[in-house]
Amino acid sequence: MPSPNPKTELAEERAAFRSRMENAGAESIWAKFPGRIAIALAGGGTRGAYEAGALLAFQDARLPSHIVTATSVGSINAAGYAAHSSTLVGNAEPVVEGWLAVTPASVGIEWTRYAWVLGGLMAASAGFGNLIGIILARHGMSLNLPSPALTWLWLGLTGLTVMLLYDRMTYIGYVARGFFTAHSWKVDVGKAALSLGANLVVWGFLIGVLRSVHFVSRFLALLQIYPQKAGLLAAGVALVALTLRWWRDTLSESLHRVLRLPLRPGLFPNFDRASYLRHRVSEEQLRASPMRVIFTATDLEHGTPHFFSNTPPEVLAKDPGADAEFVAEQVEVPADLISAVVASSAMPLVFEPIRVGGRLLADGGLCTNQPLRPAMALGADVVFMVMMDTLGGRRPHLDTFLDVGLRALDILMRQNLLTDLRMSGNVNAACERAAEALGICPEEVELSLGPRRYRYLKAIAICPPEALPGAMLDFSPAMTEAAILQGYRDASGQVASFLAYARNANFQRPRRVLEWDLR
Repeated sequence: MPSPNPKTELAEERAAFRSRMENAGAESIWAKFPGRIAIALAGGGTRGAYEAGALLAFQDARLPSHIVTATSVGSINAAGYAAHSSTLVGNAEPVVEGWLAVTPASVGIEWTRYAWVLGGLMAASAGFGNLIGIILARHGMSLNLPSPALTWLWLGLTGLTVMLLYDRMTYIGYVARGFFTAHSWKVDVGKAALSLGANLVVWGFLIGVLRSVHFVSRFLALLQIYPQKAGLLAAGVALVALTLRWWRDTLSESLHRVLRLPLRPGLFPNFDRASYLRHRVSEEQLRASPMRVIFTATDLEHGTPHFFSNTPPEVLAKDPGADAEFVAEQVEVPADLISAVVASSAMPLVFEPIRVGGRLLADGGLCTNQPLRPAMALGADVVFMVMMDTLGGRRPHLDTFLDVGLRALDILMRQNLLTDLRMSGNVNAACERAAEALGICPEEVELSLGPRRYRYLKAIAICPPEALPGAMLDFSPAMTEAAILQGYRDASGQVASFLAYARNANFQRPRRVLEWDLR
């Protein structure tokens, strides 16, 4: 039996879901629904294909999206969804097509950049090494190897060993010391064997080279001919060894400065990703969209969130339920909207931060990965939160420093989300208590706490039942197709459930304004 084709399955799912929505009279229900609907798109790297599937379900359901708040890869998806539609119903077709066609190189994830860096290091080493050899030869000192081919091969293997196993080489020394001290621990046999093998390769090469050039006999001959100079040389070597403790920090700091020279603020530049976006998203159409789109970014110099919008703040402030103070203080329409999207999706460690309006900005997920707060501040009554991780989290593979760094960001982003959800839950609980006392619906209550107003917010989480395969930077057509299909299924199920709620929801205005009793 042939395995199912995700594209075929998606087409079948779409046809069935559209028919289901039509039979349920979804469009007429949306037209009568009094509340403002928001979509909050989280970050997640290449797992953002899941969001594309969810947006396609929103499109097929003809779900009006008054507000779209997004961060990281969600900002890229949001820009495409809003820019390709002139109504409150977005167009996810180009977003899905983009995910099916995207490659690592098209968004700037090009690891050959570091092949050039390594090539430059090798060229510099060969150039300066040969120059030193020529200078020494002119002064009567030359390296005569009996077997050059074998020596250079061994040197290459030694270099790879040091590069890959430098941090493991000292382990065998700790093991050896453990036999002569009272302090012992359980030896990791595999690690010890790896450390011993690495030391044999490196020290074997050094000893082999010294023997091949007759270093000991030449040094002894030099000692007989020039005993004073040989003695000074030996004393110098001993002095260096004895004072290692004092000059090691200075050497370390000097090497630190040298090694920083080829490094950049991120693994990859933003040029390719910006070009990709400008090719696929019309900035003019994005600004003209009736959807209120918010792209979140993080100001790295001040550690604060920043919010860019396709709609002028003076217009946003007049929207029903909008927090005028929030809009005036924190929302900005940038001169270049695409640059704002690039900044919002500049994942730390991976992409370089970018300056927009004089601010050095990076991924908005550092402050608000699930942009629930800006959705609430713009007057959302219902928020569909599209997440790419299960509610229970995931167990990632932590093999490199990059995996650890991205996992640390995941944890930070998740804690921000939990804080927002707790706040929303507290507000909803207070609205429910007040509504019960008055005999009305929670949606009809608005709580006043000083200058701030809080409303009942229906938050609907759309997330995969199991962790999506792949890491944040893994591109695979098969995984992309599967993620789109899973996102469509999960979102269509939640929209169908929300339809029943929307029939009787009572987000009427004006609401009953009550003082929030925090007791």
